[in-house]
Amino acid sequence: MRKHHYTGTDYYTASLTRYADLSHLKTNKNSAIFSVYTAGVSIECMFRAYITKYTKEFDSKHDLEKLYSKSLLGSEFEIKERELLTIAVKRANEIWSNDLRYASEKRMKRIIAHKNIKANLTDVNKYIEREFIAIFESTELIINKGKEKWI
Repeated sequence: MRKHHYTGTDYYTASLTRYADLSHLKTNKNSAIFSVYTAGVSIECMFRAYITKYTKEFDSKHDLEKLYSKSLLGSEFEIKERELLTIAVKRANEIWSNDLRYASEKRMKRIIAHKNIKANLTDVNKYIEREFIAIFESTELIINKGKEKWI
């Protein structure tokens, strides 16, 4: 199989496309897992757009914090904006995993229930809703900041 070489623009466009897909997915509760997965992919693509813009290096890992660091996107902003961006990246990285593409609804609920127990929370549905809001808010901030500085 031939390996494709994507440009920064390819990743940037993919990021915006996945972000647009997300706006439709997150309105359907039956697409909960895929909407969270798509949120993370849109973030990952944005970071890869910036990485590819500055270097030809390609890392196949899916750690959002490491990709953010390599992307140098944070260096484009003043301290306060950079802090907000860093918080959003950390939060998204806590919730998102590239492995979600393999998760069933049942598996995701087990993972969330386990986090609930660790956090001494009793209402799994509130926890799920809080996680979804956090990943979607983080995604919105990261994508908008990426768009703001893209040239």
